[in-house]
Amino acid sequence: GGLVLGIISNAQFYTPLMLEGFLASSLADLGFDAQCCAWSYRLLEAKPSTRIYEEALAGLKRAHDIKPSEVLYVGNDVRNDIWPASLTGCRTALFAGDARSLRMRKDDPRCAEVVPDRVVTDLRQITENILFPDRY
Repeated sequence: GGLVLGIISNAQFYTPLMLEGFLASSLADLGFDAQCCAWSYRLLEAKPSTRIYEEALAGLKRAHDIKPSEVLYVGNDVRNDIWPASLTGCRTALFAGDARSLRMRKDDPRCAEVVPDRVVTDLRQITENILFPDRY
């Protein structure tokens, strides 16, 4: 098959609804598999806890037989995205294309040794990272 998309989000109950409103489509129609999405408001646990990642990874394994090492997790926050995703075995890409949302967390000692597998500055680079991982 093709790519499987999921979302791991520190979200309020209305976040998925807002996304669908902004994108004028349901998340399912946009290609996101609900079994591979994890929302903090449902789990009552938030990033950087790995539990929220483990929930989405369990859905990927159950529904698509995808292992964490086959996942590219993309996020803009070293502490809340890259660190926990790497702890659960995912490959990681730090999105550094928007200075307003980029969170390097240099003041957090837990992040001192955290290095993403990739840094992307344009979302189109994500497809290249997935399809041609050995080039980067």
